[in-house]
Amino acid sequence: MKNCDIIIPVYNAFDYVKKCIESIIMNTDLTYHSLILIDDCSPDNKILPLLNSFKRDNPDLRIIVLENKTNMGFVKTVNKGMKYSENDVLLLNSDTEVSKNWLENIIKCAYSAPDVATVTALSNNATLASVPKGLQMNDLPSNMSFEEYSNLIEKCSYKEYPMLPTAHGFCMFIRRHALDVVGYFDEEHFGKGYGEENDFSFRCLEHGFKHLLCDNVIVYHKESQSFAGQKNDLRKENSKILKKMYPKWTYEIDRWCAKFPIQHVCKNIDYNIGMFNRKNILFLIHDWSDLQNNVGGTTLHCKDLITGLRKIYNVHVLHPFDGSYKINSYFETDENEICFSFPYDSRGIAFYNSNYAKLLESIIKSLSISLVHVHHLLGHYFDVSDVCKRLNIPLLFSMHDYYCLCPTINMLYHNQECCIGKASDCQKCLKEKVKSNVNFIPEWRYQWKNLFDKADCIITPSFSTKCILEQYYPNLNCLPIEHGIDIKKEKSNLQLDDVVNIGFVGVMVEHKGLSSVEYLVKNLSSDRIRFHLFGTTESKILKSSKNMTIHGKYKREKLPELLHKNNIHLVLNLSILPETYSYTLTETIASGIPVLSYNLGAVGERINKYGFGWTIEFKEGKEGLKNKILEIVSDSDEYNQIIQNLNQYDIKSIDKMKNEYSIIYSQFMNGLEIYPQYDLLKELIKNDQSNSVDQASEELNRILNSRKWRLISKIKTPNKIRNLLDRWEN
Repeated sequence: MKNCDIIIPVYNAFDYVKKCIESIIMNTDLTYHSLILIDDCSPDNKILPLLNSFKRDNPDLRIIVLENKTNMGFVKTVNKGMKYSENDVLLLNSDTEVSKNWLENIIKCAYSAPDVATVTALSNNATLASVPKGLQMNDLPSNMSFEEYSNLIEKCSYKEYPMLPTAHGFCMFIRRHALDVVGYFDEEHFGKGYGEENDFSFRCLEHGFKHLLCDNVIVYHKESQSFAGQKNDLRKENSKILKKMYPKWTYEIDRWCAKFPIQHVCKNIDYNIGMFNRKNILFLIHDWSDLQNNVGGTTLHCKDLITGLRKIYNVHVLHPFDGSYKINSYFETDENEICFSFPYDSRGIAFYNSNYAKLLESIIKSLSISLVHVHHLLGHYFDVSDVCKRLNIPLLFSMHDYYCLCPTINMLYHNQECCIGKASDCQKCLKEKVKSNVNFIPEWRYQWKNLFDKADCIITPSFSTKCILEQYYPNLNCLPIEHGIDIKKEKSNLQLDDVVNIGFVGVMVEHKGLSSVEYLVKNLSSDRIRFHLFGTTESKILKSSKNMTIHGKYKREKLPELLHKNNIHLVLNLSILPETYSYTLTETIASGIPVLSYNLGAVGERINKYGFGWTIEFKEGKEGLKNKILEIVSDSDEYNQIIQNLNQYDIKSIDKMKNEYSIIYSQFMNGLEIYPQYDLLKELIKNDQSNSVDQASEELNRILNSRKWRLISKIKTPNKIRNLLDRWEN
């Protein structure tokens, strides 16, 4: 291994300097390499004695202390050190700390190719070399020490040594050959610092050298203490000089930043930080789009569950995305994503897919998944059970709807009536809905039965859903867990007035009770009753009715305000399907408004259990519904009792729901150890479609802009190279 002289220019910052030197002595073989400390006439009179104390207390180590009698500035001080040395040098800021193996790994990187001029280490704060968030300052991970962090980066590194458009001066290794060819830092233009390493780097590029990033070493870089007051002025002034002197290379920095070819390096580190000593759970879901505005019940539940769980576990969400798949990963305080390419399966109904199985197995292994929780299988394949069994991973299902009974999900026969528990002509309905010429429902349910037989736990959001599923799959033993939601519950002071305002919430379509609403609007024309729709509809009857005010789309958080503003006394939930839960019901109750519903599914179950509204049997029909409304608005005593019940009801919180799921998860994951799969995770992230960078273009661009290339280009270019150039330029 080549000798290296570590050069540290020192100006004040006693505490930082002390820690920096201590870390070097602890983690560097200074019996072989040398440490050159240069005090640039620090006003703090404790600095020079500090430097001398390290030399005095470590007589067996190669520690050299130089003193500037007058302040020479950063660039001249660094040049002094480089001229003093006859070896390779490593310029190191005094506000840094290093860890074990740092210098050995940097030197190995520097001699990985004959044309290397400089090597820059990774850092938490070094713009182009910053990780895990590139091009910005990062805090050190809160879940580990710096020693653990540096060890983690060394273990998980790609060791690719990617090229940089310029070195970074905070930790800048320079091969002596490059110094001999290119010269030292430019004292005339950059005497006070900032930009001198860019100028040197650009001169190296002009001579055909290259700059590498040592991606298996991280050096802790604190906020620079030097030139604190002058920093911004120096940056602006010297940036102008660089652009004037090297317009081509300053453009290359901008281009590099825009393409950011080390994104996979950053993402790999980010994932490894988030996964450090934490168990990982994989959610499978059909829809994870537009999370800010997505009001799908399954998506809302998963979002809420992740909010609670991420304090304990990492949760990774696998979902279909633009004809392929994506993972969104949620760590304790951070999140990231990975995109995959995936071979398209053209079959209409496809239960199994070997490519999907391979992808899923790769994800489970790479992310050290300890448990898989399927929230919806739409867009996924039944291979999930076999993959989990093969890898000995617990498999849980949450049944948020009736997809396991029919792929059309809503169980509406000809989109008109609920067919749960009824004999129906499935073939006729499927032909209308999915254009299928065969009745594949028996096979569909047979495959689902096999899936359930291999699962460790089946969860439903309500007891009524449990009963329905067990009616079709008698061997199931579902576990009902009601959803939790963090929503402010308002105390209700409602009383029946001379005019009673009745509201409907959501998109008003057939399975949400459209025909019943149209009937009520036409046949309940009492001067005392007014109807309001908070949502949208295509119904011409509702749009033209003088007794119906349509308020249009609303934001979830604005619903209480809308209900109160319009003095709503009662909300009707008239879904003709047995809902598995109902966020709309919870939001309505939280607003302090009682509900009337058919006695179906989770809505009827919750109203009857807690008494914050009324239910009516579906078989009583539209006339019975009209009579029930008239009964409610004419009985103030019962209405007041319902309001009292509503005020006493406590909405289940996310934290309570999280605790219930944590108990279940811990039961299945008890005893499972965490074994990081660094190589598998690297490969998974390297294949991330969002990281695609034309590495050939990067290499070609470096060659084209070097002095060597400009000389060679005068010679006739071979067709093979010319074709490559044409593709690159286009």
